[in-house]
Amino acid sequence: MSQYSPGYNLDSEAAPASLDAFRKRACSLPLGDGNYRAPTPEELAALITLMGWSQNDVAKLVGVNYDPKKGSSTVRRWKAPIEKLDHRDIPNAAWRLLLLHSGIVAI
Repeated sequence: MSQYSPGYNLDSEAAPASLDAFRKRACSLPLGDGNYRAPTPEELAALITLMGWSQNDVAKLVGVNYDPKKGSSTVRRWKAPIEKLDHRDIPNAAWRLLLLHSGIVAI
């Protein structure tokens, strides 16, 4: 069992309202960290909103398909509520790229 790291929000509270708040989330930790937790659709949507990205912007950043007029069905699935049938988890590599592009994490 992993130990709790002070300063990291491991609860499923409301999505963060600032980039600084994202830095303190368990979803911003490296995948190998015992306290890492995959991002929720709400966290993904909050990051996209904070950065002012469109679905197409996100799709271009992480290398998934998009339609210039309709957006990205892949990004829509990542943002869909977990209980929806069309929900898909965002791959960790795509999530890390978004965190890097937003300046939340660094290499």
